[in-house]
Amino acid sequence: DIMASDTWCGLPLADSALPEHLGEWIHSQAERIQPWRPEAVVGQSGSSTVPPRAELVLVRASDVQPEGVAWLWPGRIPLGRITLLVGRPGAGKSFLTCDMAARISTGNPWPDADSGLAPGGDVLLVCAEDNPSDTIRPRLDAAGADCQRVFIAQAARVISDDGKERMVAFTLSNVELIADALARLPECRMVVLDPIGHFLGGQVDAHRDNEVRAVLAPLADIAAQRNVAVVLVAHTRKATVAFADDAAIGSRAFTGLARSVLHVMGDSEDADRKLLLPGKCNLAAPPPGLAFRITGLVPRIEWEPNPVMMRADDAVAAMASPTKPGPEAEALETATLWLKAALANGPQLAKELREEWTEGHGGSLCTLKRAKAKLGVAAFRREVPGPWWWAMDSEAKGINPSKLKELEPLEPLAKNTGKTTIFEA
Repeated sequence: DIMASDTWCGLPLADSALPEHLGEWIHSQAERIQPWRPEAVVGQSGSSTVPPRAELVLVRASDVQPEGVAWLWPGRIPLGRITLLVGRPGAGKSFLTCDMAARISTGNPWPDADSGLAPGGDVLLVCAEDNPSDTIRPRLDAAGADCQRVFIAQAARVISDDGKERMVAFTLSNVELIADALARLPECRMVVLDPIGHFLGGQVDAHRDNEVRAVLAPLADIAAQRNVAVVLVAHTRKATVAFADDAAIGSRAFTGLARSVLHVMGDSEDADRKLLLPGKCNLAAPPPGLAFRITGLVPRIEWEPNPVMMRADDAVAAMASPTKPGPEAEALETATLWLKAALANGPQLAKELREEWTEGHGGSLCTLKRAKAKLGVAAFRREVPGPWWWAMDSEAKGINPSKLKELEPLEPLAKNTGKTTIFEA
């Protein structure tokens, strides 16, 4: 309408002005306008308020008082911070947390000679996978814990308005329950969440960095406020990694927020030996590794006296070495231990063993076959035709060796016909 008007709708422009002259005039008028400032807003009460504004809080470095790091386990687990304990299922992570709980509850020395006594205090175990009666308590007793100072939490109690109580699963969406528990345990030194993935809650994607940080950041604040060590137990991913800390399942936020990452790994040269090796350590030089075994009728940790001069990355690099063909050493170790235990009480049907290993444990059939060869497991039939059986020792189990020899000529025929083969058995 302005440009269509002969008089530019009263604007101070000449009759011969062009549209670009209108733009120049608008620009000149805009430059005269003062910058916007928030104005007072009159509330319902009649009083005026100014809308809130945000700004960064700045502190001069010279005004910050330097402090030393407080340690629960010197060089390994800091107080007031999050520590991540990483390992595959069955590696001994829960045994390790019970061992630490025992030392803290009694004020006994740490297993390495240089760390001195553990600071005596209470321990809070938040466990999802282990039963308190037949697993946690026996392990604590075997480790010599003062069970009066160890508290176990598996659920949360909700009290409704009518006074009725019900138990619900605890997740970190209710992280204030941890703060409440610590208020009731003023001498608590360590909180363990085992495994951390169970307590994230159904609405949190463990592989999304922002969601994991949103859940763990309040927990880190509680650790700092109460000066308590929070140990998060995490499983490892199945994929091969180049760096040990990348093995922790889920988002990198787990290792990012943790100030210390410790790895429980198997010794590739000794199936019964476990290694506690340092990964990330932001607050001190990485400590030497330690070695232990799980022994006893009621299992407990037995530490070796000498340190292991190795880091977790060194162990990962050794397992990924091209000089070791086939499946990774830890996978073969797991399959070997499982198969040995499965055959300990006598022959088992080969089909059932394969199904249990691949479907029940998610293992590789190739790895199981390598474990079978490593243990010298014999495959045989009680009658022909009939199912295949596996046994640890053919003579000890009463299998007639001549019977096995008689079956050998069947192998080429079975392979040619596509039926179940001796190789598959």
